[in-house]
Amino acid sequence: MARTMVQDSLELREPHLSGWEQGRSNAGITSYFDNEGNVRDFDKIQKSILSVLIGVGMVPSLPKLVQAGPPQVLSVILDGRVVGSMASGIVEKAVTHLRKLKLSASSVIPDDLEVGYVPLSMGGPYPGLYMFTSPSRFIRPVKNLTPPDGKGNDIELIGPFEQVYMEISCPDGRDGGRKSKFPATHEEIHPTGILSVVANLTPWSDHNQSPRNMYQCQMAKQTMGFSAQALHCRADQKLYHLQTPQTPIVRTSTYEKYSVDEFPLGTNAIVAVLAYTGYDMEDAMILNKSSVDRGLCHGYIYQTETIDLAEQSSKSDQALRTFQRGKLDTSLKSLIDSDGLPYVGQMIKPYEPYCSIHNTQTNKVTTSTLKGTEPVTVDYVALDVKNKEHPQKVNIRFRRPRNPVIGDKFSSRHGQKGVCSQLWSDIDMPFSGTTGMRPDLIINPHAFPSRMTIAMLLESIAAKGGCLNGKFVDATPFPSSVKKTNVEQESDSSLVDELGSMLTARGFNYYGVEVLYSGVYGTELKCEIFIGPVYYQRLRHMVSDKYQVRSTGVVDPLTRQPVKGRKQGGGIRFGEMERDSLLAHGAAYALHDRLHTSSDHHIADVCSLCGSILTTSLIQPQKRAVREIGGLPPGRAPKKVICVACRTSKGMETVAMPYVFRYLAAELAAMNIKVNLQLSDGAGA
Repeated sequence: MARTMVQDSLELREPHLSGWEQGRSNAGITSYFDNEGNVRDFDKIQKSILSVLIGVGMVPSLPKLVQAGPPQVLSVILDGRVVGSMASGIVEKAVTHLRKLKLSASSVIPDDLEVGYVPLSMGGPYPGLYMFTSPSRFIRPVKNLTPPDGKGNDIELIGPFEQVYMEISCPDGRDGGRKSKFPATHEEIHPTGILSVVANLTPWSDHNQSPRNMYQCQMAKQTMGFSAQALHCRADQKLYHLQTPQTPIVRTSTYEKYSVDEFPLGTNAIVAVLAYTGYDMEDAMILNKSSVDRGLCHGYIYQTETIDLAEQSSKSDQALRTFQRGKLDTSLKSLIDSDGLPYVGQMIKPYEPYCSIHNTQTNKVTTSTLKGTEPVTVDYVALDVKNKEHPQKVNIRFRRPRNPVIGDKFSSRHGQKGVCSQLWSDIDMPFSGTTGMRPDLIINPHAFPSRMTIAMLLESIAAKGGCLNGKFVDATPFPSSVKKTNVEQESDSSLVDELGSMLTARGFNYYGVEVLYSGVYGTELKCEIFIGPVYYQRLRHMVSDKYQVRSTGVVDPLTRQPVKGRKQGGGIRFGEMERDSLLAHGAAYALHDRLHTSSDHHIADVCSLCGSILTTSLIQPQKRAVREIGGLPPGRAPKKVICVACRTSKGMETVAMPYVFRYLAAELAAMNIKVNLQLSDGAGA
């Protein structure tokens, strides 16, 4: 049974070392099973470890427990149980011996044994030798610098407990301040082991400021990428899809290792760093309209609507409701097929029906209408055929085209995010004097000094060189720290020198700048412009999903003020801080317009004798025969309002006020608190 379970679930297998031996640094979790899928015998493992420990000088706790303790003798704990004690002078030799046995292929010691040696210290953790063999522990590979006999496997698996007390060097960190007193016993396989999978996709991230790399890790999950190969078989609630993705010219080794080309994330855009027209201020960017028309960053949103008749009706009513178009109503024929479902490829506009449900008992037909403000195309219709005669469930997938518009968000792989501020015509974009190329995208040079995303500049130079040579450029972080060259033979050439020489060999400027000409005036720009291909991502934050505008619409029945929420067609709250801002500017009339006229403007009848707004009553005048004058509307009798408390219509005045004030007076009256208004002329107030 256990072996079958292992074969069915690959996640249960213990990570194999072959990948780590090739320099891949992946973490893993210990398992109940070995590499061959057999259940591990933990009793046998513990006995073999005990025999090795006794061989190196451990005194077993059975049959007699040694009474001595630190600092002369240290306890030995295996999987939370004290199994013996060992003299403090031989513990380090025992640890070294255990680590050598872990690396040997024919050893009885498991390769995932965690050997945590806590040394003696002043006020530190309790010293001892702590070992763990249990499953479900995190382990990760490091390189052991002292393998047995100087050959064989040098990749050792360590756990989180023991690594705190180990001396592990990093190729990028030199000696780490150890000097010669504490020589490193282990070494990281590659400096990129500190980075996640997403962080490893950023080219030359070691040249960026760390917050920018973290921004990119967030935005890589928000890209409008190529998220699935089998789109025609999927019914996701909401799925963003980039129609014209490309493979990046500059990529890391992780990109190829995980085959991210199967699910590309963006497009190679020609980016010019230039202050042009002023529409690129504050991280905004100008897109070439002709590039967008040709397909740059075109995308779709796939949205699935599920209609389940079983959930909408009771059990007794289930068989009576079916998907069917009404036979008498022919107006739906152009939108809905005879089976009550939409035609595939049909365009449906807002508030048009796309599904028809027929009740065979009442002969009543109900339709589902499209919500929202934009038209959609029916991409896919799938029936749940559990009930073949009368299907009760259907998935209808809509496709919304989303081409780049002003306000959509874009980002490079270096945390340089921004919104499209203008779709500039191709003839007005600047063009290169040597190649005649026009940029697809223009960003402001002020995006670089404070953010220090130097890797984006390196990517532009490298991508230009890669295009000229027809080769992909490896941009794995920390390249200089892992080069196996002698110190004497090292040259002073830097990464910029390598990339710059690629450009000069093809006749381009060493630093990636070119002479550009204004697309409007045709004159040469005064300074050379940095221009080159950069891999840009289109993010799923689009202005079409976020804009909120309202003139009139739904109001709250209680306060008569506009409701909130974009879906309800509500307004944006003008709060206290906005009110304070207008007060500070002295814009009293604008404040009155926002808080009163455009909100809950109300004309109330107020009794000037008793000051009440709640005791007024409207008297309906008796209808009299009024002679109609030809061409004019009939005359209207004057409105008569009396105060119920004063029992007179004298002193009644109309006052404009927010309706919520009247509601407040009614709430206070419910608590036996009367609100009196003192009326006066506007001039004498």
